[in-house]
Amino acid sequence: MQKEFSKFIGRKNKKRVFKKKSINHIQLMLIKYRLIKVFLSKEFILLNKKILASLICTEVGVFFSLIQWNFDFYSSNRIGIARK
Repeated sequence: MQKEFSKFIGRKNKKRVFKKKSINHIQLMLIKYRLIKVFLSKEFILLNKKILASLICTEVGVFFSLIQWNFDFYSSNRIGIARK
């Protein structure tokens, strides 16, 4: 029983560490991680943290595009322009 419990705790910690690494990796590239997550959800773009982190690392254009989309989205919403 104790052996299975320690395996469970080990797997849980491994997942927790992997999740923190993915978020930290994304935050190194993007200044406001939460704004990017809100933007992706409002635009109905479904990306999990692992895929988002790998995209940012491998594709230079994705990083620039996400920042540009984020800037355009929030600048148009502040002015009051309705998005279609």
